[in-house]
Amino acid sequence: MAKVLYIEDISDNATLAQRVLTARGHEFLWAKTAEDGLAMALENQPDLILLDLGLPDVDGQTLSIWLRGEAALEKTPIIVLTAWPEEVARQTVEAYGLNGYLCKPVKLDHLMKIIDANLVG
Repeated sequence: MAKVLYIEDISDNATLAQRVLTARGHEFLWAKTAEDGLAMALENQPDLILLDLGLPDVDGQTLSIWLRGEAALEKTPIIVLTAWPEEVARQTVEAYGLNGYLCKPVKLDHLMKIIDANLVG
């Protein structure tokens, strides 16, 4: 199955994602900050990255630039999961070459659909 990295500072959100993803056989990695997320992504080469925009050290848009700037990660699907307004999430996806977004609170069936769609091929 796939290796999924979730970059999210709120542990309850990470725990929920972990339960859902590991129940489906995926390997789950979690980083609480942008800096740790970038390091984990480079070290572990995940198949998919879930990204919160409101991180404590650097915002998700900046982290998106960092991730897309790494040759090893430039094609890795990145899905934004955020409590920020939907228009901001949509614009972020378009501006930074990301693969989709879901606004919190995330519906689990929508989360699994977008994950499955981005892990194909």
